[in-house]
Amino acid sequence: MLRGFLFHLIPLLLPFIVYGIYLYFNKRAGGEKTWRGRSVAIATIIGLALMGISMVALVVLRDAPAEGDYIPPRFEDGKLIEPQILPSPSD
Repeated sequence: MLRGFLFHLIPLLLPFIVYGIYLYFNKRAGGEKTWRGRSVAIATIIGLALMGISMVALVVLRDAPAEGDYIPPRFEDGKLIEPQILPSPSD
């Protein structure tokens, strides 16, 4: 669950991190270090777009079949058996 949460949170925060790094190096070069409203708005829009792309990618790139019977992971004879999705029996 945490992995799924971070999968969407990181793209949202990435533009702010990049802009913060830019401001840090800009300040070291003698520039001004301020978060302007327009820059924050642009970073928010880019972050939301990246988060939307990550949501679409999660749906499109998943490799699980749409139908079937899910068998959760389990232990058999001391070994972990991976989860499986078996095709549904034909009616």
